[in-house]
Amino acid sequence: EMKRSYFSKEQAEAQLGKRIRSLVEFSGVPVGTTGTVVAFDEIYPEGFDVVIEWDLADRLYGAQTKPLRDWFTRGEFEGFLVEC
Repeated sequence: EMKRSYFSKEQAEAQLGKRIRSLVEFSGVPVGTTGTVVAFDEIYPEGFDVVIEWDLADRLYGAQTKPLRDWFTRGEFEGFLVEC
């Protein structure tokens, strides 16, 4: 099992705007899907994770559409994604 590791605030901020690609399939995101780091969140007190907005057709939630976003710890980010 992967150890949960988190970004520092500075590391998370440095990821903003980076383009990434998925190396694995998960939660409806096919292998090879690209996306952008659009935000980060504090996971108190451990550190920060980052938010990826995927380049997928918008998903329909009721009457509004929203882009699909996923949250990644540092360990998940380094294990499942690659910068492109």
